[in-house]
Amino acid sequence: QLPMEQINMTIADMDSKRDTHRINKGIIGCVVETPAAIPVVQLGVRTVSFRWQRGTKIGEGTFGRVYTCVNMDNGKLIAMKEIPFQANDEKKIQGVLEEITNFEGINHQNLVKYYGVELHRDQMYIFMEYCDSGTLEEVSRIGLPEAMIQQYTSQIVAAVYMLHNHGIVHRDIKGGNIFLTSSGLLKIGDFGSAVRLLDRTRTLPGEIASHAGITAAYTAPEVINSSVEMGYGRGADVWSVGCVVIEMASGKRPWYDHEPIQIMYKVGMGCKPVIPSSLTNDGFDFVEHCLEINPQKRWTIGKLQTHPFVKV
Repeated sequence: QLPMEQINMTIADMDSKRDTHRINKGIIGCVVETPAAIPVVQLGVRTVSFRWQRGTKIGEGTFGRVYTCVNMDNGKLIAMKEIPFQANDEKKIQGVLEEITNFEGINHQNLVKYYGVELHRDQMYIFMEYCDSGTLEEVSRIGLPEAMIQQYTSQIVAAVYMLHNHGIVHRDIKGGNIFLTSSGLLKIGDFGSAVRLLDRTRTLPGEIASHAGITAAYTAPEVINSSVEMGYGRGADVWSVGCVVIEMASGKRPWYDHEPIQIMYKVGMGCKPVIPSSLTNDGFDFVEHCLEINPQKRWTIGKLQTHPFVKV
C-alpha cells in the first residue's frame, strides 16, 4: 500500500502532464506572462510600505481622480491620486512620476508633502498630504481682508522661494492649486506642470519653452511669447503670485471677464490685469513688482520676501 503523500504526488504529476498536453493541443488556455509594469524603484521614486484604504472622491483632474485615504498602519487621513494608464504606456507613467521625483527630498510647511507611490498593472496611486479646508480659490470668492491676504501671501512667497531655491519652476500657481488646512497654513500643491531647471542658480536660455499646463489668467507674458531660443524661468511664477494676490483681493481670478484666447492676446501684447483698488499702497506696490512686463526687471521671489507687504 502506497503512502498517501506518494499517491498525491503521482496524481499531481498526472494532472500536470494532462494539462500540458491539452494546452499544446489548444484545448485549454493558460495564464501567460504579461509585460511587467515599469519597476518603480528603477524610476527613483519612493514606494509606500503602509496598508491603506480608499475613501471618498474629493476631486478630479486631467490625469485622474483624488480620494481621501486612510493609512491603516497609523490611522492617519491622507490623499490619494488614482491615475489610470494603458499597458506599456511608459511615456505617460514617466511624465506623471516627474511630479513626485521633482519634490522628493523637499520638505516645507507650505508645500504639499508626498509620501510615495504604488504602481500596478493599469493604475498608479500617488499618496500625499491631505489638506482639509479646501482651496484658496474657494475661500477667496468673497474677497479677503488685507491682513489675511498678507498672511497668505507671505506663506505663498516662502513656498515658491523654496521651490526656486531647489531649481524648480511650478508653472501653474493659482488659487485652485493652493490648499488650506484647519491649522491656518497654506500649501502649494498639484505639481504636474512643474519643471526642474538644469541650473539651480539661473535660468538658461531656452530652458523652458513649453506652454503645457499653463492657466491663461495667471500666465506671464514671456510664457505666452516664449520661443525655444528665449524660453522663460522663475519669473513666470512671480507673475502668477501677483495674480493670486489680485484673486484674493477681488474675489475673482484676473481677467475674469475675458476668454482664455483674449487673455493670451492681451498679456502677450504687454497688458496687465487690473489691480484692485481695495489694496493699500504696500499691496499695490507688491503686485506691481510681480506684474513687471520685463522678466529681467521683475523682482525675484527672494527680493519679494523683503517687501513690507509680506513682512508680517
